[in-house]
Amino acid sequence: MNIFIIPSWFPSDDHPVSGVMIKEQTEAFCKYYPEVNIGISNWAQQDERYLLWSKDHFKNLKKVITSSTFSYAYQLLPNLKVYCKPTFTWSKKIKAGNIKNVIKANLNNLTAFEAEYGPVDVIHAHAAFPAGRIAMEISNKRDVPYCITEHMGPFPFPEILAKQGNLNKVYKQVYKYAAANIAVSPYQASLMKRVGINTRVIPNFINESVFKPSDYKVKPNRKFTFFSLSYIAPNKGTEILIQAAKAVIDDGYDIEFRIGGEGPFSAYCKDLTEQLGIENNILWLGDINRDSVLSEFQNCDAFVLPSQYESMGIVYVEAIACGKPIISTKCGGPETTVTKQNGLLSDKNDSRDLARAIKHLVDRYGCYDSAEIRNDFLRRFSTQAVAPKLLSMYEECMQPNSN
Repeated sequence: MNIFIIPSWFPSDDHPVSGVMIKEQTEAFCKYYPEVNIGISNWAQQDERYLLWSKDHFKNLKKVITSSTFSYAYQLLPNLKVYCKPTFTWSKKIKAGNIKNVIKANLNNLTAFEAEYGPVDVIHAHAAFPAGRIAMEISNKRDVPYCITEHMGPFPFPEILAKQGNLNKVYKQVYKYAAANIAVSPYQASLMKRVGINTRVIPNFINESVFKPSDYKVKPNRKFTFFSLSYIAPNKGTEILIQAAKAVIDDGYDIEFRIGGEGPFSAYCKDLTEQLGIENNILWLGDINRDSVLSEFQNCDAFVLPSQYESMGIVYVEAIACGKPIISTKCGGPETTVTKQNGLLSDKNDSRDLARAIKHLVDRYGCYDSAEIRNDFLRRFSTQAVAPKLLSMYEECMQPNSN
């Protein structure tokens, strides 16, 4: 079986975290099924050398003159290779962001993959915008079925909407002609079904041999430690977390919050921490690499992220894979990830309720069984639990008239 993956985002030197879940998930799948060959298509979609921004005319001209557009490829595993045809992209308001050349670049990558591994059986797009549209166009040209895993939300998101607020004509077709539309959580599926998209649920998964508990032993007399990880933006609830931390600390709890990630809201949140006088209890880690992320999950006591919306929330899964209890908000996808055995839910945009949840978890910490949390992860979100569902879906897509 040959699968061609088109990711809407993929890690680059400029954005090493963007799309890293897709990369790691695909690597885990390929290790689990070494007989399946996968090519990942890259058109430098996260490479600043090929992103042309409005009002940056001189910088854009320099990029066009100096940046190479020659194709290249690199091997990740014996059965997994990344193919890249760098292509300039810009605002979708002008010629749909150069979509015609982006489609050509992905066709170029598919042809290179087929030259090495043989005909593609299924194209798998991660998110309809823009990967799903690219997959549909290639499917029409090459008569290869495609499927879409929709990660974006809240659904439907602006990029696929017409002015009237409904799905625009192009993206109605993108979902309609897909052999399968996959939601990453029951909540995401419910939103997609509201607008008439036939959907099945296959959650994102992670490699259980990488994300796992460590032999870490809690040092005596140390502060209880929460880890949080996100792109620091208002919709991730970092301000709410800081306000809740203030309330918890004022109530006499000796807690440290280690916050990973950067974003447009970082400076504001750091200033707020100082204004509230809790800078000694909050450590800002900045952008951290994946090895450091794993270490933080393994060495914390619990994980917290009070998002306003998550289609699934892979960070919660990474936490329970390491046997750690979690606190999320009632924000969509995490509502089926969080159970009584692995954590707590709080109300969105409610620092008081989040503070209540934090104190409740700390007070009842001995009731959480790390092995039970880990086993729940293995049953629901591990490679061994989810990869067979993905393989079965690919096989269904290969059947005639599967869509």
